Amino acid sequence: MIALFIILYVTGIWLFYIKMKVKPTPVNLAVSAVIGIVAVGAIVIFWQFSAPTTSQLVVTRHTIQIVPQVKGHIAKIEAKPNVPLIKGKDILFEIQKNPFQFAVNQSKAAVSAAEKTVEQLQAGLKVADATIQESMASLEAAKADLAAKEDANERSPGAVSALELTELRAKVAASEAGVDKSNAAKEVSAFSLQTAQQQVALAEAQLDTTQFNLEQCTYYAPADGFVTNWQVREGAMAVPLPFSPMGTFVDTSDVDVVGVFSQNVLKNVASGDRVEVALKNHPGQVFTGTVDSVIQGSGEGQFVTSGKLLDAASVHSSGKFAVKIALDDRELAKTLPMGTAGMATIYTQKGKPFQIISTVTVRIKAWMYYLLPM
Repeated sequence: MIALFIILYVTGIWLFYIKMKVKPTPVNLAVSAVIGIVAVGAIVIFWQFSAPTTSQLVVTRHTIQIVPQVKGHIAKIEAKPNVPLIKGKDILFEIQKNPFQFAVNQSKAAVSAAEKTVEQLQAGLKVADATIQESMASLEAAKADLAAKEDANERSPGAVSALELTELRAKVAASEAGVDKSNAAKEVSAFSLQTAQQQVALAEAQLDTTQFNLEQCTYYAPADGFVTNWQVREGAMAVPLPFSPMGTFVDTSDVDVVGVFSQNVLKNVASGDRVEVALKNHPGQVFTGTVDSVIQGSGEGQFVTSGKLLDAASVHSSGKFAVKIALDDRELAKTLPMGTAGMATIYTQKGKPFQIISTVTVRIKAWMYYLLPM
């Protein structure tokens, strides 16, 4: 577009001054220069707002800090650096299992002992029920004996001595106390059984914890990807501290392609707009995609809460926003290394005649990646 305008502009100047033989004067020379400058400036502005271009493009991936759940000596490191791994299938490393296996065995014994205690107390509860029945039977017998003696004494006064009646009444009272004692013993047995059952649940929970810790001795790949930057060796102590990771795991199951643009030229950009991308590790090639989203935020606008007052001189912004790009070739996107650089241009729905400039620019840049480390 600019080259075409320059050709037309030079042709017009040639016709005006050479063919038409118009005498150059300061006025018409100034007018000609202003026309050229304004026209070129207008073309550049329409171009930038209709097809914004950036050389700040990077391929990003999520990383996972490798931190174990349990503490122990590293028995074996299985994963080799930068070798692809499968989520949940390939092992990264193993921690010495013996102490955790001992804890599992101990917890299993505790569960077994608690269950035996429950069985013992259940048997004791049955004994308490039998004791209550025995006490009730003794009470009924004592009451019947007392009633019979009192009835005989009513029919024949003096047939039963007062001492014997007193003894029978004492026997009834003792039997009633025996019943109360048996009921209380049953309640104690019931409470003891509940406590023992809770001890079983506690022991089972402890067993679950020890088994979980034993399972965590084997650390599997948290996602599809690879390990890089191992910081430990076999025999080293693995510690569950997030501030001291054992290494970095790169997640290759997902990839983000992000370009950085000036905020003003994103005025006409919308999700779904067509994108062309040139990558440094694929010189001479141009890849297509679409705008996934414009990230409406920048870390430069984030204020961190602290006890220190904000320094006004430190408040600034580069005036740029990031745009997330989805490549059409998803298989290619999966193979792009993290940190791959390049350039991108977005084709908006405005000013389409001016977008030819970006179309040419992105292809020139793609071929220049063969020559220059830009």
